Amino acid sequence: MSEKILEVNGLKTYFPIYKGILKRKVGEVKAVDDISLTVKEGETVAVVGESGSGKTTLAKTVMKFIEQTDGEVFFEGTNIKDINGSKLKELRKDMQMVHQDPSSSLNPRKRIRQILLEPLIIHKIGTPKEREERVRELINIVELPEEFLERYPHSLSGGQKQRIGIARALALEPKFILLDEPTSALDVSVQARIIKLLKKLQKEFNLTYFFITHDLSLVRNIADRVLVMYLGTVMEQGDVETLYSNPQHPYTQSLFSSIPVVEEKEREMLPIKIPLKGEIPSPSNVPTGCKFRTRCPFAEDKCKERPHLEQKENGIYASCHFTKEIQQKTEIILSESVKSINV
Repeated sequence: MSEKILEVNGLKTYFPIYKGILKRKVGEVKAVDDISLTVKEGETVAVVGESGSGKTTLAKTVMKFIEQTDGEVFFEGTNIKDINGSKLKELRKDMQMVHQDPSSSLNPRKRIRQILLEPLIIHKIGTPKEREERVRELINIVELPEEFLERYPHSLSGGQKQRIGIARALALEPKFILLDEPTSALDVSVQARIIKLLKKLQKEFNLTYFFITHDLSLVRNIADRVLVMYLGTVMEQGDVETLYSNPQHPYTQSLFSSIPVVEEKEREMLPIKIPLKGEIPSPSNVPTGCKFRTRCPFAEDKCKERPHLEQKENGIYASCHFTKEIQQKTEIILSESVKSINV
């Protein structure tokens, strides 16, 4: 995992807001606001955050499904901003996507065989016989029987549909796969099997995953690194084990402390409980300075100045003025709660 397959620098994706008969621009939605990141070959980078934080917009901008407002996105050293037409079509072979809802992402009027053949036909890969062989290979790769090739999507379960979505994404032998909440529409037991399959395929085909999710309990099982987003900005990022065991930003702490637990020993692994105040603000009217300051229990006047994403003592990058002070405060709160339990 030494080669960078994806590099994002200062990425911005803004959507203009128009009002009135003359459709004058009165503002803009800053869905992605100055984000930089790298993804190395063969690793899984997860992006987490509340609904409305800009996760999916970031992913779709990276894939060039949405045009960026500013910044740079390099895939294997090529700036995708300058790619269009046949070159973009060629790039699509290396960058594929598995959608959130398998029921809406599969054409209900086509059999599974036709769905898996389509990308091969569009990109003119192989002879008709070779395409048929590839389709049978794909259905076996995702651990479904070949008889499913004659079925329509409506006759499959949610987990089976998602396996077809994964098979379709693998058809062109991509290097990079965007997974947009691929398990959110599935039962917990099915989620586990899909995650197991994704990990197996990653190892077998040396795939790179960009994993979008709001399910924090999944991230630790699949990701190598994590980006925590809030209102289009990265609040914190770092390797998964360090970030989960010792998050630096109060927003990350509040997200992780809300992870549901079954056993008491699991609760001990979570950070101190930090309640979130209110709802996430509108991305068309974001707070000045630190975007999280209107909901942060530790906010001070200095938070009216926008913090930069800086490396902290444990190697994690966090966008907060007071990580040291907050760490000390949470340790005091934790020690007092332990004393009260012992009493």
